[in-house]
Amino acid sequence: MTNGVGRIVGRVDVWFDFLPNQPKTPEGRAVLEDFIRRRFDAQVPAAVDRIHQLPAVMVHAPGEYVDLLAEAREIYSHGHYYACVAMCGIVGERILKDVMRQGLHVASTDGIRRPTEEALDQLERVDVSAIGRFLVRAGLVTEEAGKAADRLHQLRNTYAHARGRNPEGDALDAIAHLHGLIDGSVSVFKTHEIKDGKLVPKAASGKP
Repeated sequence: MTNGVGRIVGRVDVWFDFLPNQPKTPEGRAVLEDFIRRRFDAQVPAAVDRIHQLPAVMVHAPGEYVDLLAEAREIYSHGHYYACVAMCGIVGERILKDVMRQGLHVASTDGIRRPTEEALDQLERVDVSAIGRFLVRAGLVTEEAGKAADRLHQLRNTYAHARGRNPEGDALDAIAHLHGLIDGSVSVFKTHEIKDGKLVPKAASGKP
């Protein structure tokens, strides 16, 4: 198998990936599958350790953010830290926009109604920091969630512009900020609790 780092003697350092040159035959495919399988197997113990670092989570679905959230957590478990920071930022932005889309209503002579999807699409380009502040002041996400979203946005921008310096530590921070945002926005436990082994709305338990 051929991918990695090497040097052309006396000339230049290189990084190379010749895996795509593996013969596209049943035999060549079998060799490549075996190589990938052994490489993945070697990464399993570390992946288990990283999964144990992730917070447990239960969010409202459906929502565009659900698949993205699963992908961000998967990226972290695979140890792709730089990509994880960027992906967490993407998930956080999608959560804020989905909360805004779900909670936004307009008043007109016809009464109060939800805007059309076409109208809501016009808000997709609004700065995500402004959306976060709006949602906090509108009471759709908690103040703590808004602060977590700000920290996540700043961290994501650092990595989106290739200025990251501590990918592993920052990826774990990004995960923490993302789940801080989740706790105060789309988490089931923002509005529900487990009581007597059942998931019930907090209002039904007599709690404010």
